[in-house]
Amino acid sequence: MNGSNSYQERNSITHNRGEDIFLDYCQEHNLEVHRLGFDEKNAPVREFFNLSPFIRNLPDFIVTSDKKITLVNVKGSLNFKQKEFEMLEGFGHLYESHHSKLYYCFALPNLLQWKSLEGVRDAYIAAEKEEDKWPDGVIYRRLRL
Repeated sequence: MNGSNSYQERNSITHNRGEDIFLDYCQEHNLEVHRLGFDEKNAPVREFFNLSPFIRNLPDFIVTSDKKITLVNVKGSLNFKQKEFEMLEGFGHLYESHHSKLYYCFALPNLLQWKSLEGVRDAYIAAEKEEDKWPDGVIYRRLRL
């Protein structure tokens, strides 16, 4: 399973490999993790796509260590959707505070990389020539991290 599979194919498996890699990392680094967003693999919500896109894109996790608290979106591939890119600035306004930032964790078997919203934006813009479209019409770019 990889980021080139269709939405149905990606959601036909019962676990999220990227989240597994991320959770293993957090455990190894003694980070406390709480699920915040929706778990489409084990707890799907009927009519989910009728919700606001900002609700559908709640950060996946809250991570704490010592006195630091962070929001995290986990990505199991380097493919990043255009519609999510278009909401990055809104994510910053909605989800970040002076005490907490939102990060993306790209968690693949051979890569685990954290990116701020600005880092994701820059990587998306740099991947202009990597744009493609899934069979369902969703446009994405393959980030070069």
